[in-house]
Amino acid sequence: MAYLKKEDVFFERDSNGNLLPVETQLELLKDKPTVKITPLTKGELSEIVAKTKGDMTSDDTDLDIVIKHCIEPKFSEEDRAGLKEAGKAMTINAISIAIFSISTNVDQLSLLNQGTKKTAAQELLDFQNQ
Repeated sequence: MAYLKKEDVFFERDSNGNLLPVETQLELLKDKPTVKITPLTKGELSEIVAKTKGDMTSDDTDLDIVIKHCIEPKFSEEDRAGLKEAGKAMTINAISIAIFSISTNVDQLSLLNQGTKKTAAQELLDFQNQ
């Protein structure tokens, strides 16, 4: 019988308390490349839910999430305009969904089908009810 370990519940942090990056595949892209990302905190999830209309996040919100939480490859504020113009919405959306997936422990395809705001809101509700 395998016992649940504390590290299976919490995201790993460095000695300063910062979340450590997690490697994950972008399941929504054809070749499923790997990226390194940091999870969203409950506070960040709450902010996203509060400012998002409908069930999906906006392109600007997705870019904000990717710029802050995608560690490898690393995108900067200077990359924002280029990412919008480059027609890379599918890639940015895939990275954003991967970040939500790691943060909420919901697989990427389910997030795509359910809507990220709805899933994040449910995660926050579940967290408050614990």
